Amino acid sequence: MRQVQIVAGSLVVMGTVLGAFLSPWFLILSSFVGSGLVFAGISDTCALGILIAKMPWNHCV
Repeated sequence: MRQVQIVAGSLVVMGTVLGAFLSPWFLILSSFVGSGLVFAGISDTCALGILIAKMPWNHCV
């Protein structure tokens, strides 16, 4: 869960900063991540969590 929070928070901050300084279109990134978090809370499924769980550093040997 911590990895999901780090990735989601980083994407929101990055989208907000890029949207403020480069182009407002980058705010779509923040809204996409926010929508995903709302969906994860409502449905109790997290696509980002499932994806991160399949990464090689999360497999026990």
